[in-house]
Amino acid sequence: MGLRINTNVTSLKAQNALKRTTARLEQSLTRLSTGIRINTGRDNVVGLVKSEELRSRIRGIDIALTNLSNSNSFLNVAEGYLSQLTGLSQSMREIAVQAAESTISSSTRNTLSTQFNTLLSEYDRLTQNANFTGVKLLDGTFTNKTLQVGAQEGETIAISISDARSAQIGRVAQFTSNTFTSVSTNATASAVFTDPAGNLSFTVEGSSYVVNSGDYTSDGVSTSEASESALAYVNAINRVAADSGISATVNANVHTIGYTNGAELSSNQHLVINGVTVKDTTLKVSLGDDDDASQLVSLINDKSASTGVEASLNTTSNEIVLTASDGRNIHVQVSAAGTSTSFNSFGMTGATSNTQTTIRGTFDLSSEKAFTVNDGTAGAQIAGATTATANVNATSALSFADLSTVTNSNAAMTVLDNVVLQIQNRRADVGSLSERLDLATAELQSRQENLISSESQIRDADIAVETARLTQDQILQQAGVTVLTQANTAPQIAIALLSNL
Repeated sequence: MGLRINTNVTSLKAQNALKRTTARLEQSLTRLSTGIRINTGRDNVVGLVKSEELRSRIRGIDIALTNLSNSNSFLNVAEGYLSQLTGLSQSMREIAVQAAESTISSSTRNTLSTQFNTLLSEYDRLTQNANFTGVKLLDGTFTNKTLQVGAQEGETIAISISDARSAQIGRVAQFTSNTFTSVSTNATASAVFTDPAGNLSFTVEGSSYVVNSGDYTSDGVSTSEASESALAYVNAINRVAADSGISATVNANVHTIGYTNGAELSSNQHLVINGVTVKDTTLKVSLGDDDDASQLVSLINDKSASTGVEASLNTTSNEIVLTASDGRNIHVQVSAAGTSTSFNSFGMTGATSNTQTTIRGTFDLSSEKAFTVNDGTAGAQIAGATTATANVNATSALSFADLSTVTNSNAAMTVLDNVVLQIQNRRADVGSLSERLDLATAELQSRQENLISSESQIRDADIAVETARLTQDQILQQAGVTVLTQANTAPQIAIALLSNL
């Protein structure tokens, strides 16, 4: 390389190297002071774009978590109001129980009525004034609301709280199913009830709710047609109750055996109830009068622990009343030949030998909303028609309750039972929604954690790496200054040469 005075190329190279080192040193100092690797777009264009997108989503989740916290506060307030309504309703029911006593004086009844109406007025005040930051909660206007529980469009949860005012709560639509009896002249015959699978559905406000075939299972207690008993239907219907709003309760299954002259169980006949022999061939039982019938009542009750069926005597109607209080099917079998009068007494009309009958009891359906039962079972066994509609009884609302008579007081107890149940349903809805919000909160927190981790990987500075680079660049800077000093003195050699001329 030649020796030049006008242009010091070595110095220029040293200067450029020193500038690059200084720039890197400044970048390292900036990253270490901010803790961020990408401070400007020129640091990493693609990384900056991705980082800002992630930051936007993280900030959105922050707001969503705030929304969830506010929503939980709102639900806690609603739960508090509903809890107070429960207490008031139970207090009113206690007063109604006192008023149902027929021996109290008119002045006492008036006092109880005054107490009842005072509590009812307080109930109305609470339902009218219950609010959260000015938004009414229990007056029927809080319907079809949405809670924004995520950072993206559509991440919402629908919420409604049904009207709890006294003019609305307690109202019910009710339906009672038909009883159904199957008779077979062959004691070993197969099932004669129609399989209900998929044949029963309900329509509520235009929405259909089907009791699926897999929901019909054995009731665990019936010995005949156990998957098609009233109890089995109730269990199946209640599996969709959370969606349909229709709850089912089983009634005691009742079957009567008439007794009259000429009716008897001869000594060669067995009487079997729910698979248990209650009368064997060692005994003849006449069913001609009350005394004779009471003998059979005793035989049946001796086995009631095994059959689940109890017997009682109705001397007015000349009937033995069989009752399965848990709603199970009652299966009655009479073996061997006998008089038609005897078989008629057991509801086996026309039979003369070896006949069985299975009696399915009834169940009640109840809902706060009107509903239609769509019965596709053979012969419309449940509803008695292809469709049956249950309308809401407006006069069953709490506001109609009064204690002016014993009858009205008893009716008030029934109304308040419905009120307490319906309030508990609202509390259950609020509780399940609160639990759902907790799950949504946990999911958002997990999502936020992952996003923050991803954003950190892209944007945050690695202190160990940056410290190492800083140390390296500091050394290079010092070396660069030294080299530049040497490069700047190179032209002086030319002066030394010129001085010899």
